[in-house]
Amino acid sequence: MRAQSPSLPGTDAAALAVAAGTASEVAVLPVAAAPAPAPSAPPISFALDRLARAWGVAGELGERAARVRIEADELGIASVDPLARAVLYDHAASAPPRARAEAAVRMAPRLPAAHAALARAAWDAGDFRAAVPAAWNAVRTLPAHFDAWLWLGATASVLAMLALASGALLFLGARAFATGRFLAHDVGDLVEPSMPAFARVAAVAALAGIPAALGEGWAGVALGLFAIALFAGSREQRAAVVAAALCFGAAVHPIAQIAGSRVAAVASDAIAAASWAAESGIVDAVDAARLARAADADADGRDPLALQALAQWARRSGDLRAADARYTALLEGAGPDPVVLNNAASVKLALGEPAAAIDLYRRAIAVEASALLWFNLSQAHGAAIDVEQHDRALAAAQSLDPRVVSDLTERLAAARTPYAAELALSQDRVRDRVLAGDARTAAAELRRRIAPGRIGRSPWAALAVFGGAALLALALARRFEASSACPDCGAHQCRRCGATPRGDGRCEPCQRRRFQGRA
Repeated sequence: MRAQSPSLPGTDAAALAVAAGTASEVAVLPVAAAPAPAPSAPPISFALDRLARAWGVAGELGERAARVRIEADELGIASVDPLARAVLYDHAASAPPRARAEAAVRMAPRLPAAHAALARAAWDAGDFRAAVPAAWNAVRTLPAHFDAWLWLGATASVLAMLALASGALLFLGARAFATGRFLAHDVGDLVEPSMPAFARVAAVAALAGIPAALGEGWAGVALGLFAIALFAGSREQRAAVVAAALCFGAAVHPIAQIAGSRVAAVASDAIAAASWAAESGIVDAVDAARLARAADADADGRDPLALQALAQWARRSGDLRAADARYTALLEGAGPDPVVLNNAASVKLALGEPAAAIDLYRRAIAVEASALLWFNLSQAHGAAIDVEQHDRALAAAQSLDPRVVSDLTERLAAARTPYAAELALSQDRVRDRVLAGDARTAAAELRRRIAPGRIGRSPWAALAVFGGAALLALALARRFEASSACPDCGAHQCRRCGATPRGDGRCEPCQRRRFQGRA
């Protein structure tokens, strides 16, 4: 069986095809112990035809977007992202960019790309008062949109890792460059006082490069610079060097682990991704089959997230009995989830069972009261012809959030069928699923670019290696009196070479000039 969307003329058909992808043909495969020749139950098809009819009616772009929004509200789709993207990127359309952006925002108010396109179009038109709020909405919806959250989390965490590691490395390099000439001079005096300056510098550079030559990569470079920078300097300078080394270690281990979890989350859980695709309105045949297998397994192996996604999908497709059966199974095996309770009550209300809907709404309110739940409870009491309870529930909703009640009342007035608002799939639940995957491989791959050796394999090994380098540098500094630079003129001062610094660290000529200036 196949659910075919109605054909639309011109660019409208192309736009809807981009939005639908392969969702015009969705087959749900049965789950059985042995391969079956064909499913015994008809496959669930997504109610794309309702959106197609709303979009295909002739009219202005804004009117068509408004009709799609009404249908999406009745279906319980908060943001029709695929169709909004198709409208945004249809550069062959006759509508101007701002009209397309406004239509996309109307259909997908949670899509950051739609708000960003509106901000750009308004800015290009010189309407700065409209561009600034639209730009803010684009930023505000980034963490709330699942795809944008994945992209933002992965990109920001990787950039944070690279920025912290490179910043620490640059600071260590600057301090090592400032300290290196003193270390080279002192090491040369320790080995052979007659050693020329270039040989002393080469010897120190060779010693500092040993960790990198042993396969530690940039972490080995940081280790060598850390040892050089810690050799000489004031207490404050050495504390800053240690802080920079800690920042590098944090970038290589905890932040790399976070970045790896975000990168791995992009493709870590196919069921979670398919569930969110169903929530956004379009599911292809592969995702539908995955959800069906996970939802129709035995009681021990059944996936509650897939079961909830398919229940919502069946509800939107008009198969109320199938949706009710899936919600019943979900409620039997899951805890008190307000989203599941509310959506199950909406199905009961659509089936003409207001008493069961009232009981489920009250259970949801007992877990987490909200204006939406109280509004839906008022609609259930209205369906049961209980005017007094209807008014009480509506007053409770109004007292919690009048704006939500006003918005829901507008949707109720525009709906052609009995309306009860549905709650979207919990984004936190999907996020927890994708972040719970094994991120060790992705984190190790990120670390390998900075610390391919032992320093990158274990934080304890990194701490031990850097700690050993610090002890070696400090022990070498105490082995003999380190040379220094005059704080005024920068002249190199070394007691072994005859240029003895005064008590304040200044050379004799600078000290003499200071006394002459006072006189």
